[in-house]
Amino acid sequence: MKFGGSSFASPGHFERVAGYVADRVRAGDKVVVVTSGMPGSTEGLRQQAMTVNAEASGAALLGLLPLADAIGAALLRTALERTGLGVELLHPHRSGLVSTVGRGQAATLTGVDPAPIRGHLAGGDAVVLAGGQAVDPHGRPTWLGKNSSDLSAVAIAVALGLDSCDIHSDVNGVYDADPNQVSGARLIPRLRYDDVLTMARSGAKVLHAGAVRHAADGGVRIVCRLNSGAFDAGSVIGADGPPVDAVVADERSVVAVFATDADAERAYGRLEAEGATVHRFTATHRPTLVVTGAYFDVAGLLRAGGHAAEITGERLVTVVRAGQPQRRLVAAADLVPTARSAHAELVALGSSGPARSDLMPAGR
Repeated sequence: MKFGGSSFASPGHFERVAGYVADRVRAGDKVVVVTSGMPGSTEGLRQQAMTVNAEASGAALLGLLPLADAIGAALLRTALERTGLGVELLHPHRSGLVSTVGRGQAATLTGVDPAPIRGHLAGGDAVVLAGGQAVDPHGRPTWLGKNSSDLSAVAIAVALGLDSCDIHSDVNGVYDADPNQVSGARLIPRLRYDDVLTMARSGAKVLHAGAVRHAADGGVRIVCRLNSGAFDAGSVIGADGPPVDAVVADERSVVAVFATDADAERAYGRLEAEGATVHRFTATHRPTLVVTGAYFDVAGLLRAGGHAAEITGERLVTVVRAGQPQRRLVAAADLVPTARSAHAELVALGSSGPARSDLMPAGR
């Protein structure tokens, strides 16, 4: 099971999560718990680094940012000790997760050896580890990137041969629109892996795309649960499910326009190397790239790489009809009204209505 950052907003939150894990163990389970850092802790470390050195290198940040998740794991282990469980905290070199060499960027997970985790569980009740952390072939610690705790948890579930992995957050599942934007957003009880990937690549705040791909390859169901109260399950993501209708209005999207196709292609490669999700947008007169779910300064990165681009200030809206995405760009001020209007149309049309004619088919 994985617990996101909002699970640990206060000492009381650690206590509640520990109590839930202890109840699962007493019901007969052995538990692997993957944690994220406390709310805002990763960005807090980034800001501190920028205060010390405004031009801190990627390698320097990769040595610092994973500490947020490590602190969350250590504190949860402390809380679990109070419940009387036999619990072990696994640092990256003991977790069995192996990655490529980071080289100043987030590393790529290449495999999981389940033997260390199995060994610790053989003599105990639970193990806790920080999400998004691994070691490279030389035994050096690496980071798997922003929001990669989902990936760690799913990869471990696959390696252990489990049939499901619980992902706990402050929402109980995947909705057909962002509930913070659309008051009538509806929970989707069952989804296919591919549909969740489509939503994630469109900028939806759902699951880490790599985690979903790993789950699909390993045949592991992802069960979305709340991280508080009764820890209820909402959405289940697996191989089967009805095609999804949904609206994704990405407030974090960044639209960059270039002078030539060659300029856009060079920038595309640089952004992909940073780990960004990038779309080539073909419904404009000039070469255009759209970064979805941007978690870094896209304009700054492009400037630093010598890529001349105009950041338009527009945002991306994706309407998914029967699993097929259609995208358009809107002014930032129109993002939420567009999301509400598109969602209302989906509700009115139901699952069999025609797609809007003013939406462009998704580009590459």
